[in-house]
Amino acid sequence: MITRLKSATFMGINAISVDVEVFITTGIPGVMIVGLPDTSTKEAKDRVKAAIKNSGFDYPIKKITINLAPADIRKAGSTFDLPLAIGILISARLLKCEINLDDYIIAGELSLNGKLNKVNGLIALGILAKKLNKAIIIPNENKETAEFLGVNFKSFDTLKGVCKFISGEKEELILTNSKENNLSNFMDFNFYIKQKELKDNKNNDCPDFLDIKGHELAKRALEVAVSGHHNILMVGPPGSGKTMIAKSAMGILPDISLEESIETSNIYSFSNKKFKENEEEYNLISRRPFISVHHTITTAGLIGGGGANPVPGDISLAHNGVLFIDEFSELSKKTLDSLRQPMEDKVVNLSRSRFSILFPCDFMLIAAMNPCPCGYYGDENHECRCSSAEIYKFYNKLSGPILDRFDIFIDVYSVNLKKLMDNKTGESSKEVKERIKQTEKFQSERRAGASIMFNSSLNSSGIRKYINISDSTLSFYNEVCQKLNISSRAYHRTLKVARTIADIERRDTLDEDSILEALNYRNTKFLKV
Repeated sequence: MITRLKSATFMGINAISVDVEVFITTGIPGVMIVGLPDTSTKEAKDRVKAAIKNSGFDYPIKKITINLAPADIRKAGSTFDLPLAIGILISARLLKCEINLDDYIIAGELSLNGKLNKVNGLIALGILAKKLNKAIIIPNENKETAEFLGVNFKSFDTLKGVCKFISGEKEELILTNSKENNLSNFMDFNFYIKQKELKDNKNNDCPDFLDIKGHELAKRALEVAVSGHHNILMVGPPGSGKTMIAKSAMGILPDISLEESIETSNIYSFSNKKFKENEEEYNLISRRPFISVHHTITTAGLIGGGGANPVPGDISLAHNGVLFIDEFSELSKKTLDSLRQPMEDKVVNLSRSRFSILFPCDFMLIAAMNPCPCGYYGDENHECRCSSAEIYKFYNKLSGPILDRFDIFIDVYSVNLKKLMDNKTGESSKEVKERIKQTEKFQSERRAGASIMFNSSLNSSGIRKYINISDSTLSFYNEVCQKLNISSRAYHRTLKVARTIADIERRDTLDEDSILEALNYRNTKFLKV
């Protein structure tokens, strides 16, 4: 007897439907799994055997052949434990099936005692179930995520509980979603989701703008960067406050939308690095991620990678949020150059011999670096100990193409003690965040109906449509750019920064003040950009 069930495997951050076919016949007892299973899937036969026996069933002493179709896609993970166990029990006539198995996608990892363990990638699984108009059978630990998604589901703690449901011993209500919970065309299909208020974007651990003495230009530049989602590079001596300024961005980031939250949470569900908020793990991310990267990170750790099933790197975990790289110049040249394509395209393409995977990575990059190897080049209070050759070698690692992908450059100098001890306070992060929120609203009204979220994402046609600059101002800008000899990429990036500055001031048309401020963010003492 052949039993066919539906399950899923994952490629990148997407779920792919897999048919699990189980055939039991006479012959030498054993289990053969075919259809390109990886090691974790091959090992499922031993977990399934123990789980079946410890759930009170007899294990069939026969030849068992299991096919995972389509056979040309590698199957990875432990999500096949539950469908394999159910398929074996039904094929061996140890379990009577009273439901239509074709209506369900089944996924779950089994313990040796028959307990169902949580599986990763449930958001992608729920999206697949919506596309195929099916319900899902999952472990009880995944219940909260399934409820939030509004997908039809059944959740269980044990294999025995699943078997009772399949055999019709116990009637339980299948949770359904309502058509009132309709988000418009999310991820290319009508995605119904249970309305749930996301937590407010509170970050108690990040510095408040009130706590940062001085650095008015750097704080203004950070506000412009966050308002338009622009990449920013800060250069200054050690102890000048670059890291504190960068971390203060967490307190002024705009709140994450429901669609962005689902998309980002889906990425995290495929990573071993969990998003933590107040030391608790959440199934759905409620604030924009802020990923701090150490300069010793490998290229694979940054952009993603792995063996048969690549996992997202830190740039994808920072999707819809901020990627902060301290000691930016200390990254290896190979790792630095690997950022060029993702920063431009907002997606990273990992190619293998048999397939290619796309991971989204629409992040805002905040980078900080010292001006020289010793850190004190150009500092008024300390003497630089570096030779000209050492400084040249230090900056030679930063190629023109990688610097061209930054919109804003800021020199951050140490604040004198007199200003540090001053009790005068400036704006708080809450006030700045509210202004950014109003700026975001102003931008969205101008781009009503467009899919572009931020000014930094404007392409050539978007620049022509939304920049709105007068002929006289454009003539002035062109003249200045010729004198500064900036590249064509920098030319357009400066226009986008000027557009953000005008948005903060609620100006529909770019004027010379916006242009000059944007150009000032490319006038750094240390870098020739």
